[in-house]
Amino acid sequence: MKSKEKSTKNFKKYISFILIAAIAVMSLSGCGSSTGSTNDSDTENRTDLIYGIASEPNSLDPMTFAMMSSFTVTYALYDTLFELQDDGSYKPCLAEGYEVSEDGLEYTFPIRQGVKFHDGSELTAKDVVFSINRTIEKGWAADMTAAIDTVSLADENTVKITLSRPFGGMIGSLASPFFSIMSENYVTTKGDDAIKREPMGTGPYKMKEWIAGDHITLLANEEYFEGAPPIKTITIKPIVDKNTGLIAIENKEIDVYLNINNSDIETVKNNEELAFYSADQAAVLSLNMNIESKPLDDVKVRKAINYAINRDNIIAGALEGYGTFAKSAIPPVCDGYSDDAPVYEHDVEKAKQLLAEAGYTNLSLTMKIKEDAKIQKVAQIVQADLKEAGIYVTIEVMEAGAYNTDIYANGNFQITIGSWSAMFLDAYSVVYSQFHKDCYGPTGNITHVVAEDLSELLDKAAQASEEEKVEAYKAVIQNIYDNAYQVPLVVEQTNITTNAALKGVVPNPLGVYMLKRFSW
Repeated sequence: MKSKEKSTKNFKKYISFILIAAIAVMSLSGCGSSTGSTNDSDTENRTDLIYGIASEPNSLDPMTFAMMSSFTVTYALYDTLFELQDDGSYKPCLAEGYEVSEDGLEYTFPIRQGVKFHDGSELTAKDVVFSINRTIEKGWAADMTAAIDTVSLADENTVKITLSRPFGGMIGSLASPFFSIMSENYVTTKGDDAIKREPMGTGPYKMKEWIAGDHITLLANEEYFEGAPPIKTITIKPIVDKNTGLIAIENKEIDVYLNINNSDIETVKNNEELAFYSADQAAVLSLNMNIESKPLDDVKVRKAINYAINRDNIIAGALEGYGTFAKSAIPPVCDGYSDDAPVYEHDVEKAKQLLAEAGYTNLSLTMKIKEDAKIQKVAQIVQADLKEAGIYVTIEVMEAGAYNTDIYANGNFQITIGSWSAMFLDAYSVVYSQFHKDCYGPTGNITHVVAEDLSELLDKAAQASEEEKVEAYKAVIQNIYDNAYQVPLVVEQTNITTNAALKGVVPNPLGVYMLKRFSW
């Protein structure tokens, strides 16, 4: 069998929404073998799947975390009102459809009847109202709930969402795992802490067991309203070390592994028993600056940093050539992106000139980054580039939990490198959280920009029609460029490697997959 490869440079040609967010790294002793092996040459008769992920989830409450590795699991356990299809359309899931008022402020959703939760209780419209209000209350999807005024029952089987302003991303938001539909009775009875490890929804799979540090096992929901999924048992295996993950899938100890090292891609492509799929990420790897920290409160210093960095060095030296120059904070896969964006070209002399104008000949900064081999490579390249301009950077590598506390919770940093992923493939989902004053701090705005003019531009773009969207976001990007709030570096690729016999795999920009679509 010949090795299969499926790659896309512009994913929005056939998909317009996908869900998000940030990756946390947890330790694991090894991939182990306690859950069996995939060494079965007769894949047509298989009903199991072993799915390797880079980090173990710390919770399976989809409304209270932003871990990529967890969203694939919660998508299997919970349903949403709408569901993204591979062609980019939205299919009603727990909703039967929707209607929007002429002013765009009122959405009504008839709820599908006869759907049952895993405990046998029946889904009601009250559960939907409860779930959406819980999403709002938890605050992790602040950008997607910002326009929601009220959520209520229009009648016994119909939910009404009233907005404070038009919001073109409403249906895309409702397809996000952040809007997973839960049982009100189950959540209130069990409590928030319990459901983190004992999730229960209407989804195609039920939780069987979670052995911390080893695996999560899911069983097919034979009563699923769309019909039982073809794969009956799914074992989620956290494998932190990517070299170990590659060996495991080559040895058929697992069937799927996300994001192998770029240096191993050719090896996988040349293996006829494996299939390789890739897509550009719905995120931009960026150098983020805390503009409340001196000397980064000076726009000339921020512009000097932008001019000093050579993105081509990053692509060649850290990404093995698998990446593209980022022209703005909006990745090309997102609606609202424009290729016609102002960019800071690499210009060391210009960087030195701006530093001198700001009163600096030499400048010292500390860069905090999360433990990650690739990010460390990027950081070292950026460090070398900045040194040429007279900016001396000390790199501080931090454990993921401590990093998140310092960067997001406390804002205790000068510069850092990371990416903010879209929750759906729209410019709104990338830039609103990062730059709107209402998202200051933990909900995404780690640059601590509180500029009224930029927030107004973001609010205006959120209400723009499809025809107006590109121009609206051009204004947003121009403002970010003029003030040098961020250094967009590169757009990376995300990839998934599978057993070549696995069907139903379509690459997506966030590495979040619907397991019910997989089959042998």
